[in-house]
Amino acid sequence: MTRSLRIAGVFSLLLAGWAGSLQAQQKKPDAGNKPQPPLSPMASQKVMVLPVQLLRADSGAWVDQSKWEKFRRELDDSIASAIANRGVGKTWKYASDVVRIAKRNPEYVNDVYSMGVQPMRAVKYKIGEPIPDLLNNNLRLLIGIADTRYVLLPVEVWFARKGPQQIAVLKLAMVDGRGGTFVWMGEVGTDPATSFTPALISSLAARVADLVVAP
Repeated sequence: MTRSLRIAGVFSLLLAGWAGSLQAQQKKPDAGNKPQPPLSPMASQKVMVLPVQLLRADSGAWVDQSKWEKFRRELDDSIASAIANRGVGKTWKYASDVVRIAKRNPEYVNDVYSMGVQPMRAVKYKIGEPIPDLLNNNLRLLIGIADTRYVLLPVEVWFARKGPQQIAVLKLAMVDGRGGTFVWMGEVGTDPATSFTPALISSLAARVADLVVAP
């Protein structure tokens, strides 16, 4: 499975004129064939989706620290619903499942909202490289209890602005929890908007689901 994901090429979601680019790994399609979502091989695997970990936002962003806890819990639930509604089976576990596992095993599982992804802000990791040590240690205990191997990790939400418009961007990684390595990394983003609405959360979650099963 890891090999099939590493065959992936580069998927780019670019919004011209916006700060930075949104890049992800995706299989390069043959001419005339519809491209498959980059994480489609994982749909039948045992995968655990962690809670969204970090926020990066300045004073003008739609979501600041005072709104972050509510926002990320709603995003966690929306991601779960969006992926499950694409027909992914019960082999996947979502943020709410992870929270329940942690509560039942407090002596083994640390805070699932702080798994140790901070180094991923400063270091540009590559597919096949080891994940950060703290994240690796935390995941080994968690996947053992949850009986999973692969982990979809929503690393960080950030906001880009251009004039009155903003987009919300979510950085993600798929990791092999047993091997302790990255197998995929990328970002998804919403369409530009001039104000925050609840639809932004569902839109961002749908973009995550698009990585697994085509709409």
